Amino acid sequence: MFIKNKKLLVSVIIVSILIVTYIINEKINDKKIYFPIKTIHIKESKIIYSNKDEIYNTADKYLKTKSFFTMDTNYLKKEIEKINWIRTANIKRARGYPNEVEIFIEEHSPVAIWNNDFYLNESGNIFSANKITRDLPLIISKTNRNDVIFEYFSLFSDGIYNHKINEKIMKIEENDIRSLSVFLLSNIIVKLGSKDIKKKIGIFFKAYKTLNSSDLKKIRYIDMRYSNGFAIGWK
Repeated sequence: MFIKNKKLLVSVIIVSILIVTYIINEKINDKKIYFPIKTIHIKESKIIYSNKDEIYNTADKYLKTKSFFTMDTNYLKKEIEKINWIRTANIKRARGYPNEVEIFIEEHSPVAIWNNDFYLNESGNIFSANKITRDLPLIISKTNRNDVIFEYFSLFSDGIYNHKINEKIMKIEENDIRSLSVFLLSNIIVKLGSKDIKKKIGIFFKAYKTLNSSDLKKIRYIDMRYSNGFAIGWK
């Protein structure tokens, strides 16, 4: 009787082990990834500021548990765009290759420092970065004025270039009453005021071209805030 019960017990244990093994195996199979992502291609014209390894690691961390069908391209896009200097990221499934993903990167291109702590990009948008270089023009203004100030900055910069003037903008500052001043590399300050600034920028360049080099060295500021002309302050 004892032997019979023992055999029965052994049989029950064996069957139990087989059932548990089957269940575990089924769970493992349920987690099997079909068409897993094995290759990540980072596409860019040129990465200058951002860290390519950080882009790859961010993508790899997410995609290693995803498949061609289960990956969320919008989620990955948002994660990559959190990386310093990344302006936009577009995620695409590689055509004809279900195990490959292509990541197209566009960086911010800084044109000025904004209020000492941020950058202004080539579209006039404010963005943050982990390191601020000091070899760009500084713009001081209210945060919600970036679009307007960027337009003035671009117009003044184009004027320097188009008139072939050997000058450079060092700083643009707008005070609390929205009076704008441009500080040039030559230490000349151009006071544009708060009204008709686009028109005054055009008048400034016409006036500047009439001044000779010896006069320019003596000028401390050019005041464009007058309705019918301008004034020059000498050193």
